[in-house]
Amino acid sequence: MTQTNSDILRGFFDEVVNQKRLDLLPKYFSQEYTGHGSPYVGIGMAPDFGSEERVTIQFVLPGSPSEGKLMVGDEILRVSDGKRTWETSDELRQPAWGHGVLGGSLTIWVRREGVEHEIRLVRGLIQGYELPYRFLEANLPEYYKDWPGLQARLVRVMESGDLVAYHAETQGYNARYGRSAVWVEFGFIRFQQGKITDWWSAEDTYSQYRQLGYTIEEPPLVEE
Repeated sequence: MTQTNSDILRGFFDEVVNQKRLDLLPKYFSQEYTGHGSPYVGIGMAPDFGSEERVTIQFVLPGSPSEGKLMVGDEILRVSDGKRTWETSDELRQPAWGHGVLGGSLTIWVRREGVEHEIRLVRGLIQGYELPYRFLEANLPEYYKDWPGLQARLVRVMESGDLVAYHAETQGYNARYGRSAVWVEFGFIRFQQGKITDWWSAEDTYSQYRQLGYTIEEPPLVEE
């Protein structure tokens, strides 16, 4: 019996997400795969989590505040926004410090070819970025290290042509924060010849972060 794209997606959630069979990524993803990110306010770079001791820059988005200032391979030494400083490896490995209010500034100290540089960046609007297959392959192991027992349940799946829409409920224990969380995710996936070529999704990270212990303070009101 021929598998539908919906069947393939269910297999991915079962074998890769729930069983952590990362060796099966090539079974489900095309080498031409592209992950499509959502717009956000930030600086437009991503750390490389390949080392436990050093945090380096994995990529810089063209047109972002980081372009021309940060470079792939720069080692991030510390970051400050004037109120808080991130400097331990664990702190720097959390990309949340790059996000914030539009126009907010950050100072980043990096080591490049043995020389330390102090770089000031202003957060801007980052359009949906595109991530290739190699990024998925490199970063999923680190993600599941933080969420070792993560489990996802497909609540709804709808298929039309080469697209599959899904609604998933995810829950797990975060080893970094020592807390559990449950959240939902919605997305669209494109298939070609039985493999995933494109993925668009949105997760309820606000709920996830609150359950992990993050706090949000009400800002002061702007007087008219």
